[in-house]
Amino acid sequence: MFVQNKIYVLDGATGTAIQSYNLEEKDYSFEGKGYKGCHDILNITRKDIVLDVHRRYIEAGADIIETNTFNSNGVSLKDYGIEDKSYSLSFEGARLAKEAVINSKRKVLVAGSIGPTNKSASIPTKSSILDREISFDELFENYCIQAQALYDGGADLFLIETIYDGLNAKAAVMACEEISEKVGRKIPIMISATVDRNGKILSGQDIKSLITSLDRDSIVSFGLNCSFGAKDLIPLIESLSEYTEKMLSVYPNAGFPDENGEYLEKPEMMLEHLKDLIDNKKINIIGGCCGTTPKHIKLISEYCNGKIPREIDIKKTDGFF
Repeated sequence: MFVQNKIYVLDGATGTAIQSYNLEEKDYSFEGKGYKGCHDILNITRKDIVLDVHRRYIEAGADIIETNTFNSNGVSLKDYGIEDKSYSLSFEGARLAKEAVINSKRKVLVAGSIGPTNKSASIPTKSSILDREISFDELFENYCIQAQALYDGGADLFLIETIYDGLNAKAAVMACEEISEKVGRKIPIMISATVDRNGKILSGQDIKSLITSLDRDSIVSFGLNCSFGAKDLIPLIESLSEYTEKMLSVYPNAGFPDENGEYLEKPEMMLEHLKDLIDNKKINIIGGCCGTTPKHIKLISEYCNGKIPREIDIKKTDGFF
């Protein structure tokens, strides 16, 4: 599936791309109700938009595109009262991404995006230190539904991203492995966490501990996304090299948002920050998160062309190379 001598370019922010279409409430209308703000619903209501977003990132040079399914799990969808649509939204998200790849006639991998949900399995609630917002079993069951749908829709791999709680991530990993075993196929899993400046996720776990707790044969990469801009993420990414011999990934935000929520880091500036990782063979997968656009990805892709990736131990990646 992967090759050793290539830096893989991941796509940019789906939400940012969707916002550029200036969609209205009617675009988010489903079964007589409006769900504006739930971008995942567009997998059903505006398939043309989702396809176009994928097309733009593929044309920009992305080697891996994410499905529009970050919140397509029953836990997050419950806020909209459509938790029963987890399978259909996840399936359509994967199917649309696969369709975009087929239409492009390029070799591009589809990563089934699995977000952290809006509930924590390990952080205590305000009411009691003994209570948690959600149980591990409930997370696992919801993730199994999403992972099955992503596989059925055509995802090549799973991307468990923006991890802020290690226990949530473990539930997601176990669910993905459950589906892999069920379908009788090895499906690689990418892991990406969001951290503070001290390299810790919201639950207080440091990245070394997170890698140790999650690492298994099914994991093909570890990395960081979101958090802040590339300049501030780079030292933390470099430190990850000490803890794993698997692929490293990074997809930062386009800097910090201003008072209007706009991300101001231009493609040229972001690339300038990332050049050190690329030039010095410190990275394997690179892309963009909040605020990044096809223009950001195009510059990154062009610069990565022919560059040598970070050396890894392929014996620890369960035959994914």
